[in-house]
Amino acid sequence: MDVELPFHWKGLNIESYDGTTDPDKHVNIFSTQATLYTDHDVVFCSIFPTSLKGAALSWFTYLPPTPLLALI
Repeated sequence: MDVELPFHWKGLNIESYDGTTDPDKHVNIFSTQATLYTDHDVVFCSIFPTSLKGAALSWFTYLPPTPLLALI
């Protein structure tokens, strides 16, 4: 993960996802907002956890590494 965040990065202005609403809607909102800053997949992966809170963040944090994530 040697890619740096864009210099103008200030975080996303979206409601954090807590696992109680539609996850597809959250991912769509996240993707739309994040592409205003970058189209780099590594940056997307780095900033995605900042869009989560509560149980969703806990679940995501404890996911085991996958071969795809190991390549990043």
